[in-house]
Amino acid sequence: MASTTPASRILKAILTGPGQTGPSKGTQDLSSEALSLFASLLQDANATRSAGARALGEKTKTLAESCEGQPVSVAELRALLEEEQKNYDEKEVYAVAQLYRRRTRDYHSLLPILTQTSVEDFAFMGFEPGLKNVEALSTKKVLCVGAGGLGCEILKNLALSGVKNIVVIDLDTIDVSNLNRQFLFRRKDVGKPKAQVAAEFVMKRKPDVKIEWHKKKIQEFDDDFYRQFSVVVAGLDNVKARLWLNSKLYSLVQKDEDGDPEIDTIIPLVDGGTEGFSGQARFFYYPFSACFECSAEDVKEGPKFELCTIRSTPRIAEHCIAYALLLEWPKLVSLTSHTDYNIVDEEKERGEPQEKKSKIGGLSLDKDNPEHMTWLYERAKERAAKFNISGVTYNLTMQYVKNIIPAIASTNAVISAACTNEAIKYLTACAPVLDNYFSYYAQGGCYTRTFAYQKNPECFTCGVQEISMEVAPNQTLKELMEAIEKKYRLGIRSLSTEDMKILYNPGLGATENLASELKSLLPGSACSLIMSARRDGYSKSSNYTLRVSFPR
Repeated sequence: MASTTPASRILKAILTGPGQTGPSKGTQDLSSEALSLFASLLQDANATRSAGARALGEKTKTLAESCEGQPVSVAELRALLEEEQKNYDEKEVYAVAQLYRRRTRDYHSLLPILTQTSVEDFAFMGFEPGLKNVEALSTKKVLCVGAGGLGCEILKNLALSGVKNIVVIDLDTIDVSNLNRQFLFRRKDVGKPKAQVAAEFVMKRKPDVKIEWHKKKIQEFDDDFYRQFSVVVAGLDNVKARLWLNSKLYSLVQKDEDGDPEIDTIIPLVDGGTEGFSGQARFFYYPFSACFECSAEDVKEGPKFELCTIRSTPRIAEHCIAYALLLEWPKLVSLTSHTDYNIVDEEKERGEPQEKKSKIGGLSLDKDNPEHMTWLYERAKERAAKFNISGVTYNLTMQYVKNIIPAIASTNAVISAACTNEAIKYLTACAPVLDNYFSYYAQGGCYTRTFAYQKNPECFTCGVQEISMEVAPNQTLKELMEAIEKKYRLGIRSLSTEDMKILYNPGLGATENLASELKSLLPGSACSLIMSARRDGYSKSSNYTLRVSFPR
């Protein structure tokens, strides 16, 4: 285009827009969808548009609609721009053309979904196509929990899908073993916080994206912090953190005077997880769907070995690591570093009176503390050398202690894409969200399954806080408490009958009933008890109703 008229300048800006909404290669046509987008920008009610620009937008829209989905001739658009030239401000329309070019660059793959009408089955009720859906992506805030194998992919996907405001939390630092699959990291980044490096890498690639990072535990943030997000996407590697996050987001849902949940207070959780060639993505929409804790019992536990094997006849590297974890760690009295520590001298203490013996097991293991993990690694190496066993590495130590299954980059890519897809669908309402469990298997081919996981009525997060147990009359109170703690992951603080007779309360010194049979403690063959218990990983206790009955 040799001409430098205002219409030519505007047209050139429009025709250089990339993606599906740009002109077809080798032609002088513009898609009607692209022209409709340009018309919408000219008519944008949220921007200060002059009457001339809005009028031009109306006529441009009419031109696009007249083509009935077919490409629009560039000659027709040029004629319209020249015909209306005296009625609009050239600088204003040129600025809109440049905005159009940026939008088609950032959202070209999503614009057909977000700006076009859809049949009812493929969109939320009330979905209205238009640029406001693009604005939802650029203005709403998303929390990404985890910046590891899944988190790196999720961050990249969110940024490239048009989400502009992201916060990422991860407690870990980068290890050289991460570099084969956590592609945002380089060798120079080893030792730095994962959240920081991931955020900076993505913002360098996408300068228009703002990512705030934190190297903290998710438990360190208050309710107001979580309330600022429209959706939370998690790529965590442990069950405890998932349970805590699930409970926190559920607790933020407020109810109106009729007891119905207020929709504006719901913050959905999109949870992803991978195990080798398998993975899953889940969408939790509180309180309407099942929550994470409803399915927590289905989570696989790590490998377990017989204690006699670990103690006497270790044969593989994992046996040595288990020995360090289960038998050596509890002897620690203090640990400043993996080379500076004190351990109980069992030989010396055998002849000491009971009251003078050291307290064993006083140190709490922090699986995210490098010094703790290195100490276990060194003890496992010593054990392996003694029995001439090879294969003990720091990486394997972390995998065993933290129950980490080696991740595969392709699985991470598939699951993170599924998680991001659910977040985008929810933020824009362009399609129904997952209901509520997507599983992926690629071990012997490629198989996927989607199903609705049902609510668990005994779930302590979204179900009724009531437990029913059938017990034998000669069962002791201690045995009942151990059964509850094992099945429901509860630490019991106190037990009493409905008429406030205390059965167990160590805070008041009431522990004498532990060895007593239930038939002598309970008022009948079926009764209700008041139980105060703390859930695993939580600092506060809650009250539960415990319904106990003897077999008929």
